[in-house]
Amino acid sequence: MELVELVRNNIYCDSSMVAKKFSQKHNKVIGIIENLLEDLSKTRGSSNTPKCEMITKEYKGQVYKAYLMDRRFFSLLGMRFKGVKALEWQLKFNDAFYEMEERILSEKKNKTDDNYIEARKQSVIGRREETDVIEDFIKYAIKQGSKSAKWYYKHITNATYRALELMVHKKPAIRNTLNPYQIAELILAERLAKNSLKKYMDMGRNYKDIFECVKTDLIDFSKTIKIS
Repeated sequence: MELVELVRNNIYCDSSMVAKKFSQKHNKVIGIIENLLEDLSKTRGSSNTPKCEMITKEYKGQVYKAYLMDRRFFSLLGMRFKGVKALEWQLKFNDAFYEMEERILSEKKNKTDDNYIEARKQSVIGRREETDVIEDFIKYAIKQGSKSAKWYYKHITNATYRALELMVHKKPAIRNTLNPYQIAELILAERLAKNSLKKYMDMGRNYKDIFECVKTDLIDFSKTIKIS
């Protein structure tokens, strides 16, 4: 689950996520945020004012108020939660903010990096070959009775990312933030997934078993990368 997200080119987390991860009632977190906003309004002006804005969200048909906050505001809010568990989540949220910032910088750098651009072209070709085989696997699964086979595009992709320990966000797209070495690893992993799908389908195995075997193959592959 994402701890932070990119909204209008700025990095934020929302109060409902904070409440969930800190095991607090959302109304209580809203109260703490609004008290903090009031306190900040009484301070003298700053050239880098923490950002926090109210939004509305919907859950099971119910609309409720929430807040989007940047790292500076979250850091101030986090200081108002106490205890070891609170500290653990404060660290995780801060790490998530820093990681997102690094990814945004990587995406900007990659746009002018010739090595990245060439590696990215190769990854597009490899990905297209993989999705062709995933499409065959989906048809294979449907013939065996699967009612939700279309989700295997996402499931196999996510299994590949998890095996390589790549954290996925909606924005920026993960492939735009990798370095050439990481892209090379991804190309190899996707080729492995493609070949494993073909092999197990040729063996006539059950589609659910095939998916589990492909995940295992990806994990085993990732271990060889770490060793080398």
